[in-house]
Amino acid sequence: AVVSTQSGHYGRAENPVTCWYTRAQGHPKLIEEIIATYSPLVGREIQPTEAIVTIGAYQGIFWSFEAFVQAGDEVIVFDPMFDAYRLDCVLAGAKFVPVALKLESGSWVLDEELFENSFNCNTKMIVVNTPHNPTGKVFTRKELEFISKLSKEYNCLILADEVYDRYVFDGHEHLSIASLPGMWERTITLCSAGKMFGVTGWRVGWAFGGANLIEKLFRICKCDTFGASTILQEALAGMLQRQRLCIPPKESYFQWASNIFVENYTKLQKAFTNANMPVISADGGFFMIVDCTKRRFKFQDSPEFQSSVETFDIKIAKGIVNKYKLSVLPLSLFYGSDSKSKLSSYLRVCFAKSPESVDKAVEIIESFE
Repeated sequence: AVVSTQSGHYGRAENPVTCWYTRAQGHPKLIEEIIATYSPLVGREIQPTEAIVTIGAYQGIFWSFEAFVQAGDEVIVFDPMFDAYRLDCVLAGAKFVPVALKLESGSWVLDEELFENSFNCNTKMIVVNTPHNPTGKVFTRKELEFISKLSKEYNCLILADEVYDRYVFDGHEHLSIASLPGMWERTITLCSAGKMFGVTGWRVGWAFGGANLIEKLFRICKCDTFGASTILQEALAGMLQRQRLCIPPKESYFQWASNIFVENYTKLQKAFTNANMPVISADGGFFMIVDCTKRRFKFQDSPEFQSSVETFDIKIAKGIVNKYKLSVLPLSLFYGSDSKSKLSSYLRVCFAKSPESVDKAVEIIESFE
């Protein structure tokens, strides 16, 4: 491999291997670190054939739908949700079955009766995203055990999107559903380096699960991009190793970032509460949900707002973005288009930002009128 130096001269790269194609299923060093990092979390020694590297966790979602569902199959997803699940389900020709999370006493909970009634002989897959986007919910052990029980009764696969697993607030526990009895063989777990380390532009993620499942993902891989960037995988192997060996753990990047996110969350929660916009408590992840029904903005009196037929949260979000240049998203956009349980008076706010950005956001919230 030839590289150019600052002086303008050319020469061989110090480690030319990182400039070449690597193993399509994943760069060996990164696969080794994925195994070392996640084996303790799932209670088993993950084998090299049980892990695969993806171009972002998004690609892992796409591969999973393409490999395991088809026309006539049904996929259960918890509403509201990350929109990629719905889009990839439709692309694969399967039926999308949203099951609404229930807002109860200020927390998001699994409606067990509604969930159980959503199953039939065509149910092929359940998507479990914890910590959850957009609500910030962390599924409890009891909820995950109930989900795993029904997945075994109906012989369903689990697509476990756990990209925010490193960011769980005190008092809550992230439990990988693949670690529960009898679930390894039927669970594909997805993770994201972008979410882990704040390097979303690198577009590297990974999946792990039973070898029979990963082998099917690899079949799609060979027909798709055939591997992620070698040099980025090499870098991530070192980053994972450094965090895994960090002693004491409180000095790790994950703990450092978690502390910042908790401070950001606390600042924004206080600011929105003072602005008469109550926050639904988040358990982890990157997002908080804000109730916008009690706050009256001046822009709500405008002819444009009054005449718009869009849902209330979309109109409020547009008003805040246009008037105050503060980025928020309407929660209703995260529901299936035909959802009967759509909540349309809430906003999603991201707190995984720099302290400086959050301080500026607090100033803007305090200026609301």
